[in-house]
Amino acid sequence: MNFISYQYAFFLGAVFLLYWRLGRKAQHWLLLIASYGFYACWDWRFLGLIFLTSCIDFVSGRQIHSALKTHSSSHKAKLWLAFTLVTNLSILAYFKYANFFIESFINLLSSLGIETHTGTLSIILPVGISFYTFQSISYSIDIYRKELEPEKDLIDFLTFVAFFPQLVAGPIVRAQEFLYQMSERRKFNWDDIQEGIHRIFTGIIKKAIIADTLAMQLVDPVFNNPEEYLSQMLWVAALAYAVQIYCDFSGYSNIAIGSARLFGFKLPENFNYPYLSKNFSEFWLRWHMTMSRFFRDYVYIPLGGNRRSKPRNLLNLGSTTLVSGLWHGAAWHFVIWGGLHGVLLVIQRLIPATIRKITPWFITYLVVQFFVLITWIFFRATDTYQAANFIQGMFANQPGDFLPITTVAWLCFGMFIVDHIYGAYPQRFNAVLAKPLAKACFWVLTIAIAHNAMPQGANPFIYFQF
Repeated sequence: MNFISYQYAFFLGAVFLLYWRLGRKAQHWLLLIASYGFYACWDWRFLGLIFLTSCIDFVSGRQIHSALKTHSSSHKAKLWLAFTLVTNLSILAYFKYANFFIESFINLLSSLGIETHTGTLSIILPVGISFYTFQSISYSIDIYRKELEPEKDLIDFLTFVAFFPQLVAGPIVRAQEFLYQMSERRKFNWDDIQEGIHRIFTGIIKKAIIADTLAMQLVDPVFNNPEEYLSQMLWVAALAYAVQIYCDFSGYSNIAIGSARLFGFKLPENFNYPYLSKNFSEFWLRWHMTMSRFFRDYVYIPLGGNRRSKPRNLLNLGSTTLVSGLWHGAAWHFVIWGGLHGVLLVIQRLIPATIRKITPWFITYLVVQFFVLITWIFFRATDTYQAANFIQGMFANQPGDFLPITTVAWLCFGMFIVDHIYGAYPQRFNAVLAKPLAKACFWVLTIAIAHNAMPQGANPFIYFQF
């Protein structure tokens, strides 16, 4: 059930109308049933998997907390934590990475001159498994760190794991951000409803108009056959993809946050205008923020963070980005994408502070955006070979065709620029839009563009594959 569909609109509306006629406990049952029904629309066969892993984490959390009450049982708490981590990561590794490791092993043997007839496994990747696995892992670790009390109500915990607005592609929500909201009595609030509808509408514009238009008119045609186009066209397609992936995923996040708001829940923000970043660290503080903080708190800091020697700190940084790249996809081009960002972060740390201070901000800004753009090519490519050919074509003055850029595509680029100008000067924009006439003109213009630019059909969200 795609967020950009009439089916989701009817589903969301029906759940919303029924939800506010029920008491708090009945609301939780409704959200759980709706969430499992929503997930079943993708593939009902994996309902048992998400239920099983949720129950394991629920029991493990209570056992960890119980063991930590007595100092003598701290070893038992570690065993329960290890059990839930191994279980979750093993399930994730099997479904997401089994074929990747098998193929890599076969290719390694082949490079050594050893032929094998071993094939890959017929494995279907459960939708959203990376996201709900991370949420469950963070729950157990936070209890072990004594940062969270275990949830006593199984229904509330199952709802937390499977909450349908953010089940498929985030934001990655921690238990301490969500479960306390389950225990509070929620009241119907028009401000929340208006904010929720506004977030959903802006998310649809970002995804269904900007991202899908650029994908259909520029990104897909050029990336599918890069050798047929001029080098200048490759640059345009790379820029279009940078806009597409931002609008696609931030659009999804907006719809998820807005949908949750309709039911009185506040989810964490996931994007903060990342293309305003003036250094690579800032980019990761603005891009997919819930994932960035997950890797910071549960990978980078446990490795030692910046508390160790400088070489060890740089190694921790690079290792974290490599893991992040592998999390995004079971393929070497994702690993390279993560590794390149690690290299860029390490180089940034190695540049002396005096040089950073005297370098004009617009120079560092352009450098950051240039390398972010280049690394996105590895993210979009189907494999490392295609990515390398694409980048080579960008710098080789390659002859070929030129794909005309339509008026709608130019409008999409313009709307993206307006979005980030708003991010740079939110107070000024809000002051203007606070005036009724300006607000009315803005929404009339937006709806008119949406009506004329909406592509036929909607592409799947990019992060659904993760």
